[in-house]
Amino acid sequence: CACFPIRKYRAIVSREQRQSYKNDFNAEYNEYRNLHARMLSVSRRFTELDAQRKLLSPESKEYQVKKDKTVKT
Repeated sequence: CACFPIRKYRAIVSREQRQSYKNDFNAEYNEYRNLHARMLSVSRRFTELDAQRKLLSPESKEYQVKKDKTVKT
């Protein structure tokens, strides 16, 4: 994601440097947590749809509907 630029961090040698790293982490941590929660939710939904699809016969209309729904999600 372009919203998380890759930064190079060196070994911490001062209090100011430690605080700077901590500030960087805290500034982006909430966004990371939100994105992580969203990814978990989407992953669970795919797992549910796939489990439902596997219970159906591949020739059935219901199977195709679940397959299409999974792909669209």
